[in-house]
Amino acid sequence: MIFEIRDLVRRHGQIPLKELCGQLHIPPDTARAILNKLIRKGQVEKLPPRTPCAGGCRLCPPETVEIYRWVSPNPDISPAGFGPPDK
Repeated sequence: MIFEIRDLVRRHGQIPLKELCGQLHIPPDTARAILNKLIRKGQVEKLPPRTPCAGGCRLCPPETVEIYRWVSPNPDISPAGFGPPDK
């Protein structure tokens, strides 16, 4: 599951927790536990509260939005986890 979450965040650049959980059909607590591992590895960061979604959507109350962003400094991490990134 860690690879699916990592790949989804990487593909989107940044993604709200609600959307990530919906796409992978997992509960928020499970996703947070895995995202925290990716944060400790330096691949993902949690954006500050009230950060708007990338597309500027304002449908959700801002205090309920939790957004994660791909920040890995290692360009050699591909979506599959092996070799250089897909071009």
